[in-house]
Amino acid sequence: MEEYLKNHERLARLFDREIVFIAGATRWGTAWVQQCLDAHPEICCKGEGHFTDILFPMLAKVFDDYNAEAKTVGNRLQKAGLPGNAAGFTFEDVDYMMTTAIGLALDRWTDGADVRVIAEKTPEHVVSLDLLTRVVPNLKIVHVYRDGRDEAVSAWEFNSGLSRGKFRELYPKFGDFAKTFAGNWRKSITAARRFERDHPGRCFHFRAENAQGEAVPALGPLLKFLGVDDGEAVIKDAAEAAWEAAQLDVDPGDWKHTFKAAEKRSFNRECGELLKLLGYEV
Repeated sequence: MEEYLKNHERLARLFDREIVFIAGATRWGTAWVQQCLDAHPEICCKGEGHFTDILFPMLAKVFDDYNAEAKTVGNRLQKAGLPGNAAGFTFEDVDYMMTTAIGLALDRWTDGADVRVIAEKTPEHVVSLDLLTRVVPNLKIVHVYRDGRDEAVSAWEFNSGLSRGKFRELYPKFGDFAKTFAGNWRKSITAARRFERDHPGRCFHFRAENAQGEAVPALGPLLKFLGVDDGEAVIKDAAEAAWEAAQLDVDPGDWKHTFKAAEKRSFNRECGELLKLLGYEV
């Protein structure tokens, strides 16, 4: 019990620090930002925890299954005239376990390091920000994005090479994939903008196209947002470390070499207004 109390106190202190999650539908963009932040002396930033898309659903299912089994056993006992088990778990209990699981992961990654910011990168978190906020109420979000058409081309090439044919069976032509990707990209961007609206001051939008050059002007505002040293030397070192660890695919406008007229029209029907809102050519 003494060890349990020590662990509980340690996790409570961990959540007193700045907790940040990097999310967004970008190919390599979130990885680049993660590596950049992890190279900063005041930040520990690892990935990918996949809390919202893998761990949380599994935890919720375990508790649901337990409650169902406990209810069945309890009913049988009551029918036999014996005390039944009424100790089911609640939604609040599940949230508590999710918070604890995140704390354990973050604590293990920091390994006792005295850092001001603890961050994690899982791109898929972007569509579950409400859930993430429920279990880590004071979190901040770094939303990484780029032109959805360039991202569609990058994702198409990456998945085509990774899937050994299965991906191409699902999407025989680029146009098939681009149409589906447009809807997912719009949902991702919209989710981050909704989070910003509902939680002012707790979301930073990082445009992947701005992550170029040694100075990387976009890094200064990001580090200010996180409340850490944003000096030129720190930025230069962090950017160099990121470029070595995660080569960011940033060639703005590359989509023009892949998109045909029909694919461009289809993408614009789904995302044209959002592209314009974000400052991209339509």
